[in-house]
Amino acid sequence: MIDKLKVAIFLVQKKTGKQELKKEDFVRVIAFENRWMEPSFVEKFLDVSVRLNLLKKSGDTYTPQFSMKDIEVPIDFELTQADLEIKEEKGEDLFKRIIDRIEKSTGKKRNEIVGDINRMRQKNKYFTIETLALIYAMENKVQIDDFLNEYEKQIWK
Repeated sequence: MIDKLKVAIFLVQKKTGKQELKKEDFVRVIAFENRWMEPSFVEKFLDVSVRLNLLKKSGDTYTPQFSMKDIEVPIDFELTQADLEIKEEKGEDLFKRIIDRIEKSTGKKRNEIVGDINRMRQKNKYFTIETLALIYAMENKVQIDDFLNEYEKQIWK
């Protein structure tokens, strides 16, 4: 799914020729020019792309957060509304997704990351495993703003 979203973002940027994109750019290219989905679903496309750290939202502009140079567009490329379905994961799944992001961003092995977090837990036994994973990610300069927002919502439920 992430690869399809990257291709769609790449195509929007290519067709508009802009570095910073607006919602209207995505609506025009995704909904009207390519007819991949209804204009109302473009908002979900943007939300999912920001949540997956593919786009960074700043005011009313969106900036891609990945390299465009290796993107290949399949001849039969199509984006559907079903491509936007991501599981709403909670608790331990949040921990897994944080670890996945750390692994991808740092190149460290999963075992090493979990081991480091477990050592942190021995010293900080009153912190949840998700909190320690978020701290570990921040210490390793991994972008986790989307996880912080999600974790905050979980805490205040």
